[in-house]
Amino acid sequence: MVDPRLALVGAGVGVLVGIAQLLGGQPPSSALVLAVIFGMVVIGFAVSFRLSVWVLHLVRAMERTRGVQSQLAVAEERLRFSRDLHDVMGRNLSAIAVKSQLAGELVRRGRRQAAEEVAEIGRLAEESLHEVREVVRGHRSTDLAAELAGARSVLRAAGIACTVRGEDAGPSLSGEAQTAFGWVAREAVTNVLRHSQASSCTITLGTADGRAELTVVNDGVAGKSDEGRAGTGLTGLEERLAGVGGSLATRLDRSCFVLTAALPENGAP
Repeated sequence: MVDPRLALVGAGVGVLVGIAQLLGGQPPSSALVLAVIFGMVVIGFAVSFRLSVWVLHLVRAMERTRGVQSQLAVAEERLRFSRDLHDVMGRNLSAIAVKSQLAGELVRRGRRQAAEEVAEIGRLAEESLHEVREVVRGHRSTDLAAELAGARSVLRAAGIACTVRGEDAGPSLSGEAQTAFGWVAREAVTNVLRHSQASSCTITLGTADGRAELTVVNDGVAGKSDEGRAGTGLTGLEERLAGVGGSLATRLDRSCFVLTAALPENGAP
């Protein structure tokens, strides 16, 4: 739709051209045709100019949008890298620390199992190196069954009784859900090792009403003032789960810390 002001300017130019033609002795019909032509030409030029300006503003806005998108992509990649690095190295370094203490104790007692623990430390170090490379490449994923088995092994090595329930439900979950729960299990076990005085830990996996839940309960809250606070790891888990339609909840139940992750059973909606 033509701006009324442009139409008014075009009409004014047309009237002036028509008057000039009449004063020059042209017949009224010719003067009218020329007046209309000149009026339309003026309006056309004005509309073209405004359209060019609008296109220029649009191009500039698109350039700004591309810049913002690039900055967001960089920020998102940095967040992914820091989150993955924290999740990968936290559990592995905690496991190495626990097994180093165990190996040292076995050496002092002259037990042959010390060599096995030292070999396990070497394996964990190599695995950590491999996982860091995968994080850098952006292809890091987790295997739920492997994470549950690793949790059981590491916790028991630290002298913490570990019970895993509902492990058979894992294969029925979508790959997306298994990966997310793998991260949850890894971070939860890291927190048990680093931030609690637990003597037992129970990991329960179950499904109901189209939702899958992974619950981790440890009894090491007593005397820990920071147990219920959301740290970097838990914040990262919340972001991961939110990205696939899930949620994370934590609560204190007397001397127990309860972490519950919930996801759609068949992946993000």
